[in-house]
Amino acid sequence: MDKYTYLIGLVLPFATLGLFEGIRHWGAGPTIIIITATPLVNLIISFFLGRRVSSASITGLVLMLGGVTIALWGGHFQWNGFLWTLFGTIMNGVLYELFARAKSRPLQKCFWACIGMGTLGLILSAHASWAPMGECKTLLLVVGFAFVGGFLYWLSNLIAFENLPTTEASVLAQGETPAVILGAGILLGEHISSVQWIGVVTALCGAWYLSRWLLKGAKQ
Repeated sequence: MDKYTYLIGLVLPFATLGLFEGIRHWGAGPTIIIITATPLVNLIISFFLGRRVSSASITGLVLMLGGVTIALWGGHFQWNGFLWTLFGTIMNGVLYELFARAKSRPLQKCFWACIGMGTLGLILSAHASWAPMGECKTLLLVVGFAFVGGFLYWLSNLIAFENLPTTEASVLAQGETPAVILGAGILLGEHISSVQWIGVVTALCGAWYLSRWLLKGAKQ
């Protein structure tokens, strides 16, 4: 396996740590808004590497980021939350670059990503109480979350980055935010305000625009 595969296992835990600490310090809304700007990291890397960036990816990012901001705007500014989120966003962008460069198979990349996540998780939870894990329901919820929100989520990301340009894949990956808002409304019955609907539709329009552009390019 190449060095980029091992680097995935090193970078992913810190990207997740930044996201977790950002949410813990100043809430999910502002954290997710900044995390959605992850493709900006890839745009900056592209600039320094001389990599071509399509106008469609920039348009898609503007619509996506604008929509997410409209849907989740609120809360208060907090420096610790901002800095942790910024750290997570940078690590996320670097991670996407590694996804595109690693030459090993998706399952191998997932394996090392899981090793990295598990190692950091054990280190950070060294003084935590494991008593709740003795309950079957709690254990099943944790395992289910790890499988769906961890393994399947990252496997789908890895497959996407193998078949799409890095920046475009990074922009499309941010479509998870409006999808989560819609899922919360449809599956969990949470109220979605008219402003949030505007934001969700705007973000999805960005994903649709970029997907349409990629599809046209594939047909040519």
